[in-house]
Amino acid sequence: MVAGPPGSMKTILTLNMVHKMNVPTMYFSSDSDDFTMASRVLAMLTGETTETTEEWTRSNVFQSQRILAGFDHVRWSFHSAPTLDHMELKADAYAEINGEYPHLVVVDIMMDVDFEGAGEQNYWALMAEFKSLARKWMSCVLIVHHTSESIKGEPCPPRSAIMGKANQLPVLILTLDGNSVPGHLNVAIVKNRFGSNDPTGKTYFPLLAEPWSSRILEAQESVAGKVYTPFDPFRDDNVNSS
Repeated sequence: MVAGPPGSMKTILTLNMVHKMNVPTMYFSSDSDDFTMASRVLAMLTGETTETTEEWTRSNVFQSQRILAGFDHVRWSFHSAPTLDHMELKADAYAEINGEYPHLVVVDIMMDVDFEGAGEQNYWALMAEFKSLARKWMSCVLIVHHTSESIKGEPCPPRSAIMGKANQLPVLILTLDGNSVPGHLNVAIVKNRFGSNDPTGKTYFPLLAEPWSSRILEAQESVAGKVYTPFDPFRDDNVNSS
């Protein structure tokens, strides 16, 4: 699970994760439409601003299609309120065409999923369904979710801020403290069934964010102090020394 308050760059981080994983993926995008996601992916792949790539989708359709071919390991659903039946049908169709279920299934965002209990924002039962589907499909299911704005992080939201009793079943939960103006993104591991974690959100690692190009870059702390220099994961000649 990737969780954070509104505007914490949850979708941008998720898109970068999908790009770096580069595995067969099914992406349920209920929070953003196809135009928005296409412009974000174009920006991420090229380094251009989303303002530029939004214009590309209208005026340079052929060029946009050629660049987006670099993201062809992803199949999309833009249903605004998907049900579990809809997700199962999409996954079954994927398996019928490709001979296997997607290795990664992204649900962005969980509160848009149409299920009993959504009105009360009780997501425990839905998380149990996702756990069952993950085992059936033998897939990693990545959920994008919200944290409560009434619970402040230091700097990242604590595990207790996860909305709707959704923090019990995920194997791994990341919470985000993002600010697009100075361009930083702090990430805390508040739950990790197989490794270290800090449920308070006080232990975190910093990333550099370029929301204008939908890119998340690794941050390297200099010896002289907290001066972060960008590490670009989109260049093959970079070596991460951290």
